[in-house]
Amino acid sequence: MTTMMHARCEQAHNEAGGVKVFTLRAQSAHTALELHPGGHVAIEFPDAHGVTQQRCYSIVRRPAPDTFEIAVKKTGNQGVADSLHARLNAGELLAIKYAASHITVDAVAGMRRVLMLAGGIGITLPIALIRELGKLAQQGHAVPRVELCLCTKSISAVPFLHELLELDLRSPWFSVRIFVTGDAIQSRTPHFHAGRPSDADLSTLADPDAVVICGSHAFASAQQAAMRRLHPGAKVLIESFSPPASDAAPIVVDPALAAPKVAVEGHAQVLKADPRQSLLDLLEQHKLPIKSQCRSGICGSCRIRVVDGDCRREADFALSPGEHAQGFALACCTYPSSNTTLTIAL
Repeated sequence: MTTMMHARCEQAHNEAGGVKVFTLRAQSAHTALELHPGGHVAIEFPDAHGVTQQRCYSIVRRPAPDTFEIAVKKTGNQGVADSLHARLNAGELLAIKYAASHITVDAVAGMRRVLMLAGGIGITLPIALIRELGKLAQQGHAVPRVELCLCTKSISAVPFLHELLELDLRSPWFSVRIFVTGDAIQSRTPHFHAGRPSDADLSTLADPDAVVICGSHAFASAQQAAMRRLHPGAKVLIESFSPPASDAAPIVVDPALAAPKVAVEGHAQVLKADPRQSLLDLLEQHKLPIKSQCRSGICGSCRIRVVDGDCRREADFALSPGEHAQGFALACCTYPSSNTTLTIAL
């Protein structure tokens, strides 16, 4: 991870499904060393209301040592993604809080078989890895057999579709299947299938050495559970850039119950909390020191320990079952329960 820097927008072009690809040039030579395809950058940019927020985006390509691309999907919710679509043009600077490499081609290049699962704009991580594997294959290196299962509402919403289909047709090591939940698919074809993938669909690649999962927090959680059942011996690599609260069912606060409180060991103040607000947001709101990066249970930076009290824990991906048993939790995935005082240690 690096400190704040800036990147200059060189160009922007539209992809399918409301996705815009931005080509950015790093203004710091040191930071350029961290810009690996499959890694991600955390940007700071104002939303449509002028409020600066932090958002993470996968690096989908690195055309030059100091140049990288990100793909941003327009959502219509007036957030940072919509502002980037409307306001980031060639020649303008974009603030980059840090660059990090959680999953890169090195994590899978030496394996025999790799299954990739993507939901919607979660295609950004697989496309980055597949492109890098393609470069290795062209250079004569052995690459793993890769099968990509992509879940989408509509065929027209799939970015990089033509690239994926062309690679499937000309590369013996790669295949793609697209599962469509919105459009009508008249018959099963080699590439397009109606509905969500079944267990049988997810088992066509026998005994994968690794499974790469990228999508919303809910998608990543569901696929992680499926892989533990279907491919328990596979190494599971997960990337998710949406916080768990956005994918969880809405929480109904019972007015008859007292609002939760959070006590932090070593701090005298007891914080009034909201069961709809993560502990990470609460701690940052009160300026208590806590590290954070991904905000979606991936990096493990916001690790805390629950000392006493009840809380709701959304699925995280960075902690082991043993760490859970010892009381460790991730603040970005933990929510205080009503009618209780939760005591935590930072």
